[in-house]
Amino acid sequence: MKKQNIIVLLSFFAISFNGYAIDKYVTDNVDIYLRRGPGSQYAVSNAVKAGEKVVELEKSADGKFTRIQLNNGSTAWIETNKLNEQPSYKERFPALEAKLAEYQDKVDNAEANQQKLLSDYIQKLQTAEKSIETLQNKNEALEQQVKEQNSRIESMLNQVDDKRRDLIVTWFTYGGLVAGGGLILGLILPIIIPGRRKKDRWMS
Repeated sequence: MKKQNIIVLLSFFAISFNGYAIDKYVTDNVDIYLRRGPGSQYAVSNAVKAGEKVVELEKSADGKFTRIQLNNGSTAWIETNKLNEQPSYKERFPALEAKLAEYQDKVDNAEANQQKLLSDYIQKLQTAEKSIETLQNKNEALEQQVKEQNSRIESMLNQVDDKRRDLIVTWFTYGGLVAGGGLILGLILPIIIPGRRKKDRWMS
């Protein structure tokens, strides 16, 4: 069995029996050099790429260094401040892109719905304006008819007033004639009637 495979296998067993194993993420700034032990005095053993996911196995007594397991199964020590609790931007970027695409779809759908609602509103508004214009035209026509009817009624009332005045004048005229005729008869009859009486007396 190759030496590298043996190391990976041993590391796997070490992690299996170590309940402390915690996922960590290497800082995104630069590639980090790893050491063989918990201190800067130890030789560099490997390097890990920025943003790579590793497994925290244990910490040094002073907490400045952490022993980690790499993706290839090897272990090494890294400065604790070079590890993050959250996934790196490299790992989060696809999820962020997917979320952004989802939000963009929602925005596009919202804009499409808004455009449809706006189009429907404009169409209804135009229909309402046409209805209002039609009603206004009908109202103007009715007002014109009312004016014409009022004018006719006023003309008829004037005619009635004229006929009433003519009738009154006619009645006054007839009344005057009757009164004048009665006055004349009243003056003539006394003259005629006594003369007849005198004549009747002379003949008898």
